[in-house]
Amino acid sequence: MSRLQNIYLRHELREFMPAFLSLLFFSLFITLLFLVPTIYLLQLHDRVIASRNFATLISLTVIVVFLCIVWSMLERNRETILTRIAYALDQKIAPRVFDALNRQTDNLPAAARSLIVQDLGTLRDFLSGGLVPHLFDLIWVPLIVAIAFMFHFWIGVAILVMTATVAVLAVVNQLIAREEIKRAMMQSALSAEFARAVMRSAEVFRSMGMLPRLVARWSGQRDEAMGWMEAAARRTAPIALAMRILRHLYMPLMMCVGVMLVLASEVGAGIMFASTILAMRTLHPVDAIAHGWRAIWGASVSARRIDELLREAARRTPRVQLPAPAGALVVSRIAATPLGRDNIVISDVSFSVDVGSVVGVVGASGAGKSSLGRVLIGAWPVLRGSVVLDGHDIAHWDQDALGRHVGYVPQDVDMLPGTIAENIARFEEAGPETDAKVIDAVKLAGIQDIISKLPNGLNTKLGPDGHMLSSGQRQRVALARAVYGDPRYLVLDEPNSNLDAMGEQGLADTIKALKARGAIVILVTHRMNMLTHCDFVLVMNNGTVHAFGQREQVVNRLAGYQPPKQITDRKDAPDASDKTIAA
Repeated sequence: MSRLQNIYLRHELREFMPAFLSLLFFSLFITLLFLVPTIYLLQLHDRVIASRNFATLISLTVIVVFLCIVWSMLERNRETILTRIAYALDQKIAPRVFDALNRQTDNLPAAARSLIVQDLGTLRDFLSGGLVPHLFDLIWVPLIVAIAFMFHFWIGVAILVMTATVAVLAVVNQLIAREEIKRAMMQSALSAEFARAVMRSAEVFRSMGMLPRLVARWSGQRDEAMGWMEAAARRTAPIALAMRILRHLYMPLMMCVGVMLVLASEVGAGIMFASTILAMRTLHPVDAIAHGWRAIWGASVSARRIDELLREAARRTPRVQLPAPAGALVVSRIAATPLGRDNIVISDVSFSVDVGSVVGVVGASGAGKSSLGRVLIGAWPVLRGSVVLDGHDIAHWDQDALGRHVGYVPQDVDMLPGTIAENIARFEEAGPETDAKVIDAVKLAGIQDIISKLPNGLNTKLGPDGHMLSSGQRQRVALARAVYGDPRYLVLDEPNSNLDAMGEQGLADTIKALKARGAIVILVTHRMNMLTHCDFVLVMNNGTVHAFGQREQVVNRLAGYQPPKQITDRKDAPDASDKTIAA
């Protein structure tokens, strides 16, 4: 917990300070109750055995039983409070962490972002686990050491020396292996990310005979992670052995000190046995923390990653709620790079388009068409220039507010686990209004034929345990999701790459309806026939504008130009109705 005192999470923990103070108070009484067995042993030796009085024995035992019950109840209450704190903190920060994680996280490397969701569980399990009570007990260890000095000076010295030795060894053990453990955790994260990437497309890789090599690559990454863990274990082995030896010597050493004092007639035999129990109680939290330092360090690393994400989220100031866009799109000399990279992929792109217009974006593979689409919807920030919608730069919009007026079909379409209706409705809360908008989106996208063939229609569940859509069906459902809520601004990135002739006709009808509604549509395409539905054509080449203008003018210019490449990504040969456009 000491790691949490200098990071942003302390602001979140302030709400729980009264609970932590109560835990500290409980821990004081638990520490005092640690002395019950010691005092009981002293009383048995000095009073019961000497007097041979059974009534005294019964009375002392009843008192001890009662105190042990109180002791157990206090420990149980402490564990319950810690569990409630852990889950309350998780409920407080988890939505914000997940939200921030899926927005622009420029300051976190990809490997760290993949661990953030796991970090929430790590932090929650740490707070509700068994190490935190030991940390509270550690605070009161000096009190027990002081009581040991009250027994006898040399008993106090012996307990103090052993406790300090264990603490120093634990700190050194952590410091010398920190770098190896850090590398091991990072490499483990990379191997997990690689495994998830392979599993997402396992059928493709298996069909091409790639699986043995991918298994070898994944195994190599895991072996490297385990190698760093083994290196850490080798470095800490001598200290771990010393701590193990010292743990076994707790009782013999204290018995030795006690017997020496008894032989010198400075303490009685009861003190000798009581001091041994006292030493075990003193060293117990120190020893537990010494052997749980990896869990503490892991929790602190998780807390730092969460803190970095929350810091970045806190820097985003609330935006003024702007009215629904109803004006032109003006793109002025924009330059942009992918998130987390330095290479500029979009440079000096400018064009403008009025409402109710369709712009076809064409160009060779790698020309920057999809990148431009991401910039136009605000998924990538611009380095220079501006994207202005209805007089407002999209960077000035609140992302969620702007998203309600934006439709987007990406090149690679994914559906989330849930029903078809939920995916189309962008997971808005269900209700009559939402249902009506879903039906309107289904009609506008022309996917009634898909819905009618599903087992449960719009209520059909998607996901690993649900219905699986084909790539063409996913594109058409994604189109319905894009037009949900009647957006005024749409970017469609290759929305027909997996569609048949009927699907393309449905897409054309949707574009015509959107245009009639006054929407601005940016259509990224490779196919010549789709340009017949566009008012303007923008030709991309190496991330810049090669040509822009009215459809007829640009197509006529391109028709007389012999290009080095052709714009096509289709795996099958184009027929006469599917001509390609020169780049």
